This record gives sequence, structure tokens and C-alpha cells, in this order.
Amino acid sequence: MEQATFRNLILRDVEAANAEEAIRKVGQRFYDEGFVKDTYIDAVVAREKNYATGLQLADIAVAMPHTDPQHVNRPGVCIAQLKHPVEFEHMGDPDTKVQAEMLFMMAIKNPDGQVELLQKVLGVFQQPEVVAAFRAAKNEDELFEAAQKYIG
Repeated sequence: MEQATFRNLILRDVEAANAEEAIRKVGQRFYDEGFVKDTYIDAVVAREKNYATGLQLADIAVAMPHTDPQHVNRPGVCIAQLKHPVEFEHMGDPDTKVQAEMLFMMAIKNPDGQVELLQKVLGVFQQPEVVAAFRAAKNEDELFEAAQKYIG
């Protein structure tokens, strides 16, 4: 993936009142950059209602919304730091709510890649210094640098 294009998938201080608004705003950037089709955002919102993607990790809560490959033009990850935490249902336990600070929205063409990416994000965000680096990012460039360093 081209550096400049990936850099455009880093968002900071995303203002959202709830999970759906966060998904729609971040998904719009994916669409504007040509990674996903016009059906992607609605498909992610619908999928999130049935298959929640919130995760409470050691020091941070994140959400990893995504949908089926037919809504994707090319693979990518849009990383968004939310201005205020937003409530998502916990993956695998919809009765548990998490206050997600970050979204890792995925455009997946190969479903096997989804598991690999999920494991990678889970692994790096178990480390307090990684969480601290993402939280300390003061602008999109610093957030991009943290994402490159820890996620690749």
C-alpha cells in the first residue's frame, strides 16, 4: 500500500455521539479514498448490530468494525482516534459495553487477513507503552508514526 494513501487513513479527534456515527464518519474516509464501495458504510453498520467489534484490552478499549469483502475495492485499515470515548458492544459478549477510544476500521478482501490483523492489534495494544504512544499523539502525523511503528 502506498504511504501517502495510508497516511490519509489516519484520523484524529473524530467527533461522534455513538458507535454508528463513529463508523459512518470513519467509513466515509475509506470511501473518499477509494478503498471501499458505496455499500460499505451501511454494511458495516448492519454487521455491527449483529456482530459487535468492541474490545476491552488491558489499558484501552478499541473497536474493529468491518464487513464482507464484496463491499471492498482494496484492503486497508483506517485508524481513528476518537475525541471522546464511544460505547460499543463487546465482541463476543453484546451485554458488555466498552468505551472505545480508537477505531481500527478494516477493509478486508481476504477473510484470513482479518484474523491476522486482529491478532496483531490485540498483541500490540496489550503493551502499555503502545497505548501511551497512541494516546500521546498530538496530531495525525504523530498518530501515523505510532501506527507505522507498532502495527506496520
